[in-house]
Order: sequence, then C-alpha cells, then structure tokens
Amino acid sequence: MKTLALLLLTTLSLFASQTGQWTQSLDGEWRFTKVFNPSEDDWSPITVPGNWDSTEEHKDHRGIGWYQREFTPDSSLQNKPLRLRFEAVYHEAEVFLNGERLGSHIGGYTPFEFEVTEKVIFNQPNILTVRADNTYQRGAWWPWGGISRSVNLIANNPLRLVWQHIRTEPDLEAGTAEVFVKYRIENKTDAETITLLNSTLPGDSVPRLKTWVKVAPNSTKDREVSFTLSKDEVRLWHFDFPELYTLNTELLFGGKLQHAISDRFGIRKIEVTPTSFLLNGESVRLVGFNRVSDDHGPSGNTEPIELLRKDIDLMKQAGCNMTRIMHYPQHPDLLRLCDEKGILLICEIPVWQHDPQIIRDNPLTKQWLTEMIHRDYNHPSIIGWSVGNEMYDFYPYAISMMSFIRKELDPHRLVSYVSHLAFQKQGADEPINETDIALINFYNNWAGFTEIVSERWPDKAIFVSEFGHKQEKPNGHFMDGFEEMWHKLTTDRPRLVGVSLWTFNDYRSDYKGTPEHGYRTWGVVDEKRNLKPCYYTIRKLYSPLQVLKVDNGTLTVQTRQPTQTPSYPLRGYKILWENGELAGELKLPTLHPGDPAHTQQLPSEAGPTPTLHLITPLGYKIDDTKFNQS
Repeated sequence: MKTLALLLLTTLSLFASQTGQWTQSLDGEWRFTKVFNPSEDDWSPITVPGNWDSTEEHKDHRGIGWYQREFTPDSSLQNKPLRLRFEAVYHEAEVFLNGERLGSHIGGYTPFEFEVTEKVIFNQPNILTVRADNTYQRGAWWPWGGISRSVNLIANNPLRLVWQHIRTEPDLEAGTAEVFVKYRIENKTDAETITLLNSTLPGDSVPRLKTWVKVAPNSTKDREVSFTLSKDEVRLWHFDFPELYTLNTELLFGGKLQHAISDRFGIRKIEVTPTSFLLNGESVRLVGFNRVSDDHGPSGNTEPIELLRKDIDLMKQAGCNMTRIMHYPQHPDLLRLCDEKGILLICEIPVWQHDPQIIRDNPLTKQWLTEMIHRDYNHPSIIGWSVGNEMYDFYPYAISMMSFIRKELDPHRLVSYVSHLAFQKQGADEPINETDIALINFYNNWAGFTEIVSERWPDKAIFVSEFGHKQEKPNGHFMDGFEEMWHKLTTDRPRLVGVSLWTFNDYRSDYKGTPEHGYRTWGVVDEKRNLKPCYYTIRKLYSPLQVLKVDNGTLTVQTRQPTQTPSYPLRGYKILWENGELAGELKLPTLHPGDPAHTQQLPSEAGPTPTLHLITPLGYKIDDTKFNQS
C-alpha cells in the first residue's frame, strides 16, 4: 500500500467559514521525481511547501522536477466555481489535472491560479501533476527549486470579491484621514447582477461604506469609494508605532451574503524632497538590512513563520526600520510581520544585470509587477516599488516599467530602480530623473560615490540600497576601516536619507567567489542565525543616539544631528538600567535630532555605573553601554 500512503488518498482538510469561500489545502506530502515516469519506484516523498534542493538527494539539482499527488475534493465544493491556486513555484511551472494541461506560469515568487470548475472530478481521487524548472537564475542567491509556497483548491459563490485595495490620505494638520477603497467584483453568472457592498471597521454599528455595483454577466467590475476617519479615530502607522486597522467587506445579492473578505491597512504619509524623507510630516533618516530568503536546513526558501519572526526581531533589535528588502517579491508572512513590527520596505521584481527581461514594455515583467502589487497593495510597510537591480542597457526598460506602475498599478507609492552605475556614468545614461528616489548600490568609496550622485542629481534624495563587505568565518568582523567609512558616509549628508546593509544573513550560493562551504558570508548573522561580532558593531552604528552614558549616577543621552544617518525623533523611548542585582526603567522625554544632550539622575539604587539599554516603544533594545565585539 506504499502508493496509497504516498499519494494521500484521504480527503484533505477543508477550511470553511461563513465568508462564502471554501479552501481545501493541498499542502503536505507529495511525490517527486527528476524524470517523469508513472512507475512508483521512480518517485520519492517530498513536502509542499518545500524545495527539492533542500533534500540531500537533490541538493544540487538544477533543471526539471516533477511533483504529483492525489486529492479527493470535498463534496461541499461541488456546484461552485473552483480555482486551483499556487502561491509560488520556482521558476517555471506547468500544471496538469487528471492528465489535462491546465496551463503554465513563469516567475518564482508570485501567485497564480487556474479555473478548474469543469475539470475537477468529485467523489473520486484526482491526480495533480506539476512540472517545475529552476534552471533560470538571477543574482548571487540560490535558485531554490519547486513548490515553495502553499497550494489550495478554492471554491466561491458565483459572485465574489476578487480584492479590495485600500489607500489612505491623512490630513496631518486636521488630524483626519480619508480612506479610499477600490473593489474588484467578479460575476460568474450568465445574468447581470446588482450587488451591495458593505464595509465596516471593528466596532462599527453601521457600515462605513455602502455602495451598489452593477456587474455584467461573466465579467468583473471595479468600483472606488471613500470614507473619512475623524481625528479621534486616526492612529498613524510609524515604525515605532505600527498602528493597524482592519476593513471587513461583505458582498450581498438579494439580501444574502455571497462573499466576505478582511484586509488590514495602516494610515501613513510618505513625502520625499531633495534633502528629506518625511514620514507623517517628520524628517527621518533610516537604516536597515537586505535579507535573503534562505535558511540552513530543510526549509530552503520556504520561510517558516518561526524563522521570519526570529529574523525580524533580530533586525529590529539592531535598529532596522527601512530597507530595500531583497530582489524579488517577499513571502506574505514577512510583509505582515513588517506591518506589525514597523519596517518600511521597498519591494522589487527579480531583474538583475544583463537580464534577458530588460526589454521595453516587457509583458513578462509587467505580469510580475501586476502579481506582486495586486497581492501586496494593502501593506502599510511597503512604501515603494523597484523595477530591477544593478541593470545594464536598461533605459527603455526602466522608463516603461516605472510608467506602467504609475499609470496602471499604483500611482501613490514611490517608484524607482536600483543603480550601481550612477556614480560612474554621466547623468544622461541613467533615468534617475524619472525616479521618485535614487536607490544606489556601492561597495567601496561610499562617501565619494554618494557625493557624485548628489552633484549629478541635486533634486533627488538618496537611499543606499546596498553597501557592505563579506565577513569571513570564524571571526566575523567587518573589514578594517569599516567604521571610519561609515562615519564619512553618514555624517553631514543632507541628501542621504537612509542606508541598507548587504546583508542581514549569510546565504547559499554558487556565485563566483563563494567559499567552498557554499555560503556567501556577507551577513551579520550566519546561515544558522548565530550572531557575528559585526552584528553588535552595526547595531551600535545604527543607534539613533550619538551619546548614551552614565557618570556617577547621571544619565546622559543625545540624539544625532539632523543630517546624520540614522536620525529620527525618539518618542515613547525608555532607558533600562541594570547593575547585576537590581533593574529599573526611566521614561525619556521626546527627543529630536539635533537636540542638546538630555541629562537625568538615576535612582540611588542603580549605583554609579549601571549598564544602560535604550528601549523602543515596541520593547526592542537597540543600544546599550556595553556590547560584545569580541
């Protein structure tokens, strides 16, 4: 009965609710082979979500892999429109159901789905087969192959909400906020329908929005409406105060619920001038880490939630509050954590260097942008989109993709690309003039290159999306002179509004220069998340304080200057003191960049020289008077 066990003939778990949507998970044990053959001896068990190259047997396999499983659809899904949805398959996927080809998808980090209403067979097992190909590789990260995110069979009523896109416009002077909601409604019936949409916030006794929408047969219809939040209701989203709201929307027809969805959103305002990055009207200069979706062990790039929580906490503990996170769309759980923990993100599609996708009006990269932005639109942590990284001969491509985002997808966020040539070429060779913010990578002469970009594009603020150096094992220190280069880069730079270190973590690679152990050692933590000495170094450099000390029981703290990085107002911060026996907390007043030093007497029981920790409003210790660099 080996085949029965491997193919999971039992009915899978069904997630049903009163929302008008039923989801049957197809995650779990599948079968895998590199060469397709119906003989069961050629297959081995594999877990989905997962990567074949996280297994010992297939750890170096580059090419085609076949997945297969059987499932019996739950009877409650019958007589409803059915979709088969994949959250991600790297990089090319071809999907078959009961031997019939459903279609294909190119792109390893975004979701896709197929209509299967007439193809699923009820009351008996169905055979689902996926051909995946990870030959395509961009960048220095590992091309983890296979079905890396969840697979679901989804049923809805014939009328459903495809999505609701939520954006906000706070009035910082009045304290109010306008909330705009754009709905997409799908009608799978043969008749025109007039549907009612009701949207509420938790605690509402009456809907915030109530609108009727006429939808033609077998089509979709978009509708945008808005409502106002009063001053008493507005809580701004900020990296130290990541306030979130939930909008619940019901779609009704004939007085009966057809579909209900819920989405979180935040209220925040982003503005960029040539010399400032404004969050909710305040000038801030922020810091962060690029993070590679990579784990030493069985999870590959599947991003288990425990790993994501650990990484985000370690990044926040080191002062991270803004980053161009990585070169491809991120796992939805990571985005949710950044919403909750307060990290501003610029998100990107995987186009890199001499990429075959660098073509004007490329339909494939438009598809990637559409899939990413439609999925991730409501995340307040995302403040911008990037169309590629370190590209060559890309002017027509970049112009067309940035225009596509602004005209078709999202005109309300920052749009840019990442350059590694802006300080080498003349200004006419790069479309930085068309960006909302200059994103620059460099790995030497940090201060000099920043000055060149500032002079060539005096109307653009600069965010350094990559800088850094490898830290070889076993000592794990930054290179000699790192701190001196840092201070030259970040001191008195009015056009520099932030930086992001490459990288947070070591990651698997076969790129040139990778050590024999197979991991690029550019991280401040290794592939197993052990902290290197350079983690403590960058944590100190990322502190918003230039002075944190105690002398004979007197606390002194001083913020950095307004043109230093990082610098931002400290609101709701505390000092934790410890002397080995006792501990206590002191609330700090609001401190702004450039304020004079603040002094405060510690309680007598603290003693003359306790250890001090700077605590954020979210409880992270981001600086202290003693830290380990050994």
